[in-house]
Amino acid sequence: MKTFKITPLDTPVSAIGMGTMIFHPDTAERDFALLDAFVEHGGTYIDTAEVYGAVEEHGFSEMVIGDWLASRPGMREKIVLTSKGLIPGYCAPIHPGGAKIDPVSIHKAIDGSLNRLKTDCLDIWMFHRDDPSQPIGPLVDALDEEVRARRLKAFGASNWTTSRIQEAIDYARATGKSEMICSSPNFSLARANEPFWPDTVVTDETDRKWFSANGVLLVAWSALGRGFFARADPADLGDADLVRVFYSDANFERKKRAEAFGAERSMNMFEIALAYVISQDFPVVALNGAETPEQVASSARAGNLQLTPAERDWLDLTSDNRPF
Repeated sequence: MKTFKITPLDTPVSAIGMGTMIFHPDTAERDFALLDAFVEHGGTYIDTAEVYGAVEEHGFSEMVIGDWLASRPGMREKIVLTSKGLIPGYCAPIHPGGAKIDPVSIHKAIDGSLNRLKTDCLDIWMFHRDDPSQPIGPLVDALDEEVRARRLKAFGASNWTTSRIQEAIDYARATGKSEMICSSPNFSLARANEPFWPDTVVTDETDRKWFSANGVLLVAWSALGRGFFARADPADLGDADLVRVFYSDANFERKKRAEAFGAERSMNMFEIALAYVISQDFPVVALNGAETPEQVASSARAGNLQLTPAERDWLDLTSDNRPF
């Protein structure tokens, strides 16, 4: 699987990231097997959050990963361990009354993630949501303290607008503080009609130009359109959220083209859709929540692909010039 170097991380970042939303202590045997398969196929980027777990808001995913790391001596140095925290109002078992975004809560969230993950340092910690009413300076200051304390190597933000991230970067540069190195919005070959969840961010063309200009790492959640490529059928309207967010004539044409292109390459449409996400002119990690070792292997095959601009343009309907 292809990897790339992101400053200031020591371990190369894999183009496919392991999503862990479904992890739970009761399924630890399965979850360990998924993590083992991911690393065996060259994966390094493991994504979790304090809200993740088959029962959400209890930190179960982080607990499973922590137990896996404890049982695999030397593994910590081979992976890029990323967690997220602070969705306002969520995770009451961890943040009584619900999480808030402020400096005190940042330190508390990182305390909890480090404890559950059984590590003394995260490669990346991200805000899981934003609270635009909070001034940017104290938030960056708090995370700079965590980097200086060596509890984080770097930090970023999930579901922040590019303008808000630019504000954070500008503040850090003006004050000599650590900069945000990554952003995690929704990004997929299937274009979302609207955000899947409230207060989340969908990458648009203006955002893509910003990532291209700035070279900031994009960590794409729902890189396969939350099941659009697996389940979407114009005649099946049973999944209201899938219909609301991803059903469109353009997306069904993108799905058709991914299937045709996959057949040409002896690959499936899921692998082509992931390859599209990671073949941008800026660094991208495509998150994939595989449920079986076979799905891990499939995503790893996608992680070896690099599509040409002409192939990308045909797949996303920018061009009708078939490249094969």
